[in-house]
Amino acid sequence: MRIGVALSGGGARCVAQLGALAFLEEQGVRVSAVSGSSGGAIAGALYASGRSPHEILELLKGVDFRSFLRYHIHKGSLYTIVGAYRFLHEEVGLNDFASLKIPFFCTVVNFRTGLAEYKTKGDLAKLVLASSALTPIFAPVVYEGEVYIDGGFYDNLPAAPLTEVCDRIVGINVNPMFESIPRSFKERLYKSLFIMLNANIREGKRLCDIYIEPPEMSRYSIFNTDEFDTFYTIGYEAARVAQKQTDQLLGEA
Repeated sequence: MRIGVALSGGGARCVAQLGALAFLEEQGVRVSAVSGSSGGAIAGALYASGRSPHEILELLKGVDFRSFLRYHIHKGSLYTIVGAYRFLHEEVGLNDFASLKIPFFCTVVNFRTGLAEYKTKGDLAKLVLASSALTPIFAPVVYEGEVYIDGGFYDNLPAAPLTEVCDRIVGINVNPMFESIPRSFKERLYKSLFIMLNANIREGKRLCDIYIEPPEMSRYSIFNTDEFDTFYTIGYEAARVAQKQTDQLLGEA
């Protein structure tokens, strides 16, 4: 049985997806394909490269993410993240989709057409950055004559491309909705992003045979890079809750 994993966006919170993947591996799940949007695209590409969830965790814990940011306000965005390209391309080795161990679908949104595109070939590092370009906080990425932004704006749980190559799909969403009435500008922006991200998972969630969503992750910012170990553990425990479904899935294999 071919099992695919769809990874939502969610910035730093996507480290929780690594914990969930670690538990699934322990239960004998072998992933045949993976898809991801935004932070989930980064996690998905690293996983598809053949690294274990724990190896990816340790890699990310050693990264100074702030060093990648460059002010870009005079060009319409707060920051550009192109500084991360050299790291992903040269140091991490996300060069080309052809070098991956398992098939990977990178979700981006074409800023011109407003539609999602699921990339499976080309410059992997650049497309992963395009998928993570949360505009207007981060600048769009230009690739092959088109301008791309965060995949989560259109499809934040990209299960759709997996339906063509997999028999069953596991979805891991790290953007659980939280009930509150925000008052400050920052809190209202944050809650608005949550609403948008959750609206964009509905179709993907419908396509998933197993759906994992750690409720505790709603307490953490998408920019929190200081608690990766905590996120990993939360994801692991959330996948444990779904163990009965996992056992049933494996029983069908």
